[in-house]
Amino acid sequence: MNKKSIRHIAVFCLLTALTAFSMLGQDYKVLIGKWSMTSETSGDSLNWTLLLKESDGKLAASLVSEEGEIPAKDVSYADGVLKFKAPYQDQDYDIELKLTADKLDGTWSGNGDSGKTSGTRL
Repeated sequence: MNKKSIRHIAVFCLLTALTAFSMLGQDYKVLIGKWSMTSETSGDSLNWTLLLKESDGKLAASLVSEEGEIPAKDVSYADGVLKFKAPYQDQDYDIELKLTADKLDGTWSGNGDSGKTSGTRL
């Protein structure tokens, strides 16, 4: 293979990667589905399920448990970051997550505490 061919392949790969990264950062549809989540603080962990779906042309989030489905509040997705407020035990907790590969990683905060949150697609 000559240098010109290698250069063309390299440029093509770079453009493909940039396009994929741009789509990942802007299109919430890559998030749609059911996620097994864990929130941690001070050695304790809480397992929960996050359901992300499209509703009326927008991204919607719900927390799913044996008691049913509770809608999240203030759901947004911009610059590759998912943010929402999760109601839990009469408090709203701020959740901020970033999609990396097929995993959500981020933080939670609220009620005077904070910690890490992560999840994998079910």
